[in-house]
Amino acid sequence: MRLATTGTLAVALAAMLSACISVDPEDASERAVAGATLGAGLGAGLGATFAINPLLGAWAGADSGAAIGGAVGLMTSPPAPTYKPIAVPTEAVIPNFYDAWPPAYHTPPNNPETQDATTPSALTK
Repeated sequence: MRLATTGTLAVALAAMLSACISVDPEDASERAVAGATLGAGLGAGLGATFAINPLLGAWAGADSGAAIGGAVGLMTSPPAPTYKPIAVPTEAVIPNFYDAWPPAYHTPPNNPETQDATTPSALTK
């Protein structure tokens, strides 16, 4: 029973540590390591619980659990993105778009700092 508790605690510790140190959870190698760690802990706990000899059951369960957990972690990782980056234009796509008020709007009253669409400086930018 003590080995089963130890295996359960190992699974909980592995789950907490893999959440703390993982930078990108979608990385295949990190998922494989996390899966192997969780599988080894879970296999050791189950092996110690159900085997006649708890020590040998924990050893066999940890060995097979690590292999199965690592394979599952590797197989469930998503593929790397294959899209091409979008080039950002150096100039505005629509020139003078934000330079004046939209049509049918006018500047707020008593505010000389705003530009009107009819102001020559707003149209020549």
